[in-house]
Amino acid sequence: MSLRTLILTSSYPPTMGGAETYAHTLAHGLARDGFDVLVVTDAVAGAPRDERTDGVTVARRDGYRALLADPGKLPWEQLCFGILPDLEDVLRGWRPHLVVANSLECTVLGRIVADDLGVPLVGAYHEHDPRSEPFGAGRLSLGYRVLAPDLVLAGSSSYAARALEHLPAERVALVLHGVDTDVFDDRPELRDPAAAVRRRYGVQEHELLVVTSGRLKERKGHLELIEAFTSLRRTDAVLAVVGGVSSSSPEYADTLAATVAGCADARVVIDTTASLDDMPAVLAASDVVAQPSRSEGLGLALLEAMSMARPVVATRIDGFDEVLGPEGPAVRVPVGDVEAIADALTALLDDADLRRTLGARAREHVLARFSRRHMITSTAALLHAVAATEAVR
Repeated sequence: MSLRTLILTSSYPPTMGGAETYAHTLAHGLARDGFDVLVVTDAVAGAPRDERTDGVTVARRDGYRALLADPGKLPWEQLCFGILPDLEDVLRGWRPHLVVANSLECTVLGRIVADDLGVPLVGAYHEHDPRSEPFGAGRLSLGYRVLAPDLVLAGSSSYAARALEHLPAERVALVLHGVDTDVFDDRPELRDPAAAVRRRYGVQEHELLVVTSGRLKERKGHLELIEAFTSLRRTDAVLAVVGGVSSSSPEYADTLAATVAGCADARVVIDTTASLDDMPAVLAASDVVAQPSRSEGLGLALLEAMSMARPVVATRIDGFDEVLGPEGPAVRVPVGDVEAIADALTALLDDADLRRTLGARAREHVLARFSRRHMITSTAALLHAVAATEAVR
């Protein structure tokens, strides 16, 4: 049976971010396994309202914006329920066997739809530190305990532990995030796009490119990396900070831009235009990838770089420990240690053999432990099992 699966996600590629990448990887992986997948997400400029690619239908809707602006409507009511008319329209004639909510806020929508249709609800949550948000403990209680997904797919041990604070063990499944190792592969057809990326960043043929990718958020450690890179005073290297500003702090993005503008002697580029589809070429263009995060749930950007056989500098945090283990293929540095980051960059930039060796080991590590194939096989089995049972409330 082709399992009709509705994925509700607040944002989706071309918007960059870990939750967006997960939704895209899940949707396309399930479609390849014979699932009938419909993704409903917010509309973004430049993206088609409706598209179908590789068996995945994506419906981007923003009718709620007009409802919020309508003086005849109650704004608070529309904040809660304004997306439902679009959802009803999209689902007309297509009844899902289950609903997957890709965030805590989507669980509210997901529970309404799942209860109305009498189908199970599955949660996949990527919020890094919801407790720090206003009424964070209440939001967690609502998403997990009150709305009670029939299954929570936890992409890391820390996410699983958080779910287990609210739900019984039989409703929580640890399925480590995976990356598409066919897409994120340093294959020959990426040479020309990678060369174009290097030209766009102003990197000459004989020069070296350091890339860091991820949303422009303070916890990503960009400022420490920029300070470390500029302290090297190298004339043969460029640092590219690649990431979107969606769901991030505009003030922090401004701080980054001001910091870079003050780097008179160093070559630092900020690229906020790259999409998920662009990232294989961006990583293929790089010589070294640095991920100096202060905290992560798991670290999809790290996995993508490793899948591309790129040598990585990574901080010693729990999320990266789960990826790398005690002796993983990366140069590890303490969180926030500018000098250590600078030393790690120097070691890799100065040693082409080390870069090749570490990159090859990184690729092998991802293939063995974090491939999309493993993630999708495990997830598909869990979804078939939950769809075969009555939704449990």
